[in-house]
Amino acid sequence: MAPVVGQGFLDAPGFGRLHLTWSKKGLVSLAFPETFEGSYGQGASKGDAPPEQKVPEIYAKPLLRYFGGEPVEPAKLPVDLQGTVFQRRVWEALRHVPRGRVRSYASIATDVHAPRAMRAVGMANSKNPIPIVVPCHRIVEQGNRLGGYSGG
Repeated sequence: MAPVVGQGFLDAPGFGRLHLTWSKKGLVSLAFPETFEGSYGQGASKGDAPPEQKVPEIYAKPLLRYFGGEPVEPAKLPVDLQGTVFQRRVWEALRHVPRGRVRSYASIATDVHAPRAMRAVGMANSKNPIPIVVPCHRIVEQGNRLGGYSGG
């Protein structure tokens, strides 16, 4: 977990202005317009944030293509996952769920070697700081219902 070195805004077609932060290792957070506050990385605040700058092309290009409807896999972008050890294990497992597929909390719990920890997986999913790039929206509750993802 490296310190946040950059932050900026990206106008995503159909979604509005996204706030992104990044470290030297990768993307740290992606916040939708209604959730900008507190999107500066684990333990950081607006006062700690670097000055606003242009979002690097390594993040901007694939995200703009994704939000433009192209079949892009944002989970391939470099990330700097900042959370507890368990959260990072869950978020890394989410990055392996293919585009167009869904998985259950139970199956992700099994993937992270905690087969009885479905609720903990759900909590980690809801705390995901990089939605879309860490595809929490691909994880469903029992009965294939959406719920508990960080986007809503």
